Amino acid sequence: MAINTLHKVTLTEGQIGVILCSLEDSVKKSEHYREDRVKGQSLQPFDDYVNEVDSIFEILEGAVDKYYNKLEAAKKKQPKAEW
Repeated sequence: MAINTLHKVTLTEGQIGVILCSLEDSVKKSEHYREDRVKGQSLQPFDDYVNEVDSIFEILEGAVDKYYNKLEAAKKKQPKAEW
């Protein structure tokens, strides 16, 4: 099995939140993290790690957004009660 093999997993929204907060915290607490660093300055392999965290954020946040968009679309299709 290769490191880039995709897997489908089932997580609760709370679990996704814990993962995202943990990843964000790991980036912020890194000894290589500096808010005042010169833009474009490379801090390899830290930049690679941050890029990987960003891609994980996109996937997990995208999954949650997709769920709520689907829920909202289904809600709009529901007939409205007339009084």
